[in-house]
Amino acid sequence: MTDNDIQKIIERVKVDITTLETQPIVSLLLNLVEDLYSENQKIKDENRKLKEKLTGEPVFFPEASNRKNSDFSSEAERKEAESNDNDKKAKEGFKLDKKTLEQLKEKKIPVKILEKLTSLKNIKYEEEKSFVNSVEELIGEELSKQYMPLLLKYARYRKRNRKPKIPQIPIDREEKCELNKEQLPEDAVFKGYEKKVVQDLIIKRDNVLFYREKYYSESLNETYIAEIPQNYEGEFGPNINASIVSMKYVNNMSIPRILEFIQNYEILISSSYISNRLSKYENLEIFHEEKKAIFRAMLEVSDYVQIDDTGCIVNGEKHYTQIVCNSYGTVFFTTKRKDRLSVLDVLMNFEQRKYIFNEETFILLEHFKISRKVINKLDNTEKNVVLNQEEIDTIIKTIHPSNKQVGKNTRTRILEATAIAYYHQQTEWPIVQILVADDASQFKLLAVLGLMLCWIHEGRHYKRLAPVISIHKEKVDSFIKQYWGYYKKLFNYKNNPNPDDKKELSLEFDELFSTETGYNELDKRISKSKTKKEELLAVLEYPEVPLHNNASENGARVEKRWEDVSLQTKTIDGTKAKDTMNTIKETAKKLGVKAIKYIDDRVNKINKMVPLSELIRLKATESKVKSFDSS
Repeated sequence: MTDNDIQKIIERVKVDITTLETQPIVSLLLNLVEDLYSENQKIKDENRKLKEKLTGEPVFFPEASNRKNSDFSSEAERKEAESNDNDKKAKEGFKLDKKTLEQLKEKKIPVKILEKLTSLKNIKYEEEKSFVNSVEELIGEELSKQYMPLLLKYARYRKRNRKPKIPQIPIDREEKCELNKEQLPEDAVFKGYEKKVVQDLIIKRDNVLFYREKYYSESLNETYIAEIPQNYEGEFGPNINASIVSMKYVNNMSIPRILEFIQNYEILISSSYISNRLSKYENLEIFHEEKKAIFRAMLEVSDYVQIDDTGCIVNGEKHYTQIVCNSYGTVFFTTKRKDRLSVLDVLMNFEQRKYIFNEETFILLEHFKISRKVINKLDNTEKNVVLNQEEIDTIIKTIHPSNKQVGKNTRTRILEATAIAYYHQQTEWPIVQILVADDASQFKLLAVLGLMLCWIHEGRHYKRLAPVISIHKEKVDSFIKQYWGYYKKLFNYKNNPNPDDKKELSLEFDELFSTETGYNELDKRISKSKTKKEELLAVLEYPEVPLHNNASENGARVEKRWEDVSLQTKTIDGTKAKDTMNTIKETAKKLGVKAIKYIDDRVNKINKMVPLSELIRLKATESKVKSFDSS
């Protein structure tokens, strides 16, 4: 805010004072305070950065630190909005235990009342009503009304949803435990067995010395040696080879820890062997092929995918891990950049880039605001002909040979327009219909039916507002409550779509995001949200699409937990291995498959387990049948 801006506001205040319109004056001054405070904080942050740069030491400003560490997560609000009141009640019970009674004593509930309530100690009540009735019988209706809010608050507990473990435990062997009959009395009668299940795990060395039969034919001058069992051809057996992959990609162990674990069993193995098993393309080729099949199946069975990216390091250089997922699987890709063409490469599974000039190309060029002069030149290009990189580069050079800065931007937009147009008309790879993501520009224009925005991402903008004036804080809190109240209605619609509700929800959106609070920053944020109506309300047309992008963010956490142990990849093969095995692990989890068993099945070439890509198709078919039956 410049001095001139401040002066204009002060002049405005003078005008309002003369007309005795006090409310606008107060609003102007309060917003002026907010703006000045915000700019003051920016100056402090800039000063801190300059001091750190000059001194080479961190400079601590408490208020700056507090802002940086603020929690902008909207998960609590989302969970509350998606919760069902009946389900919450079913998960709650009431009981008075020792700890509860002590807490109530601290709240100064009379000792005489607490002594009477002691008779209810450790009795569990499934419903609030039965608990209230028991209390009333002991202390009377009048005292119950007086102290019931406190009693309910401290007596409430969350029921644990425990399932009996025994039926879930597979039994590998049975053993009978016998009594010493000599120690039994003479009249002891056998009454069968009492069962007890104990779980255990056996991890042991299994080195094998093979004696291979050997014959020699003198007439043919040829030696014949018996084959060893499959998967024992190398220096190490199938269990070690499968375990190395599982320990790294399922258990997230580092190579030194894997080496230490195996060597503890007196196995002579090197870290280079482990590294090769984990990264060399030929050792993981079957999984690379399965990753491709998983991605194709995900796109074929669903009209939407979710996408997000997170930074990663490849051989010391910044790269980006792209996470693409839906309810059937999660796929990881690493790219050098996170621009629109890189995202398009991901959606095409890194098939060779191709380009085309057609009707959609020129619509996109207009959208990108390419100059009319350039568009007219491109209009002379032959239409509907698929071009490779060299051919499109030649065309671009002929229409824009000079002015490097403008030319670079124009070139990028032409490449994007022609690549998107090709993607939408090609038939080699399934085309994404709806993309669920945040509002980053690289995710826009790629999906056929458009981009759907995440309500959690949008909600974070409101959580980031940090007014210093209490009335503005109240307005922010009030709007956030309305925001998630509306989200709850969308969530209910998604689970039970009703055409009659569509128009009402659309109108309610307009009403909610036309709110004017008088707090400038909040009003600007509300206005921005209103411009995203189509992207935020895609669920009204496509109820199967999620309202938020949590699934891909969970995938980003997988990448970060991997980095906690391994920090970075060093080679192209290593990067592909990380992406592929994280894909196998996370997709297996979504499909209810044990990743360790699946890896063992593939590494040892048993191939009895159904491919994950086929399970995706089976699950999608079952989901459609259930949806049809319910309708």
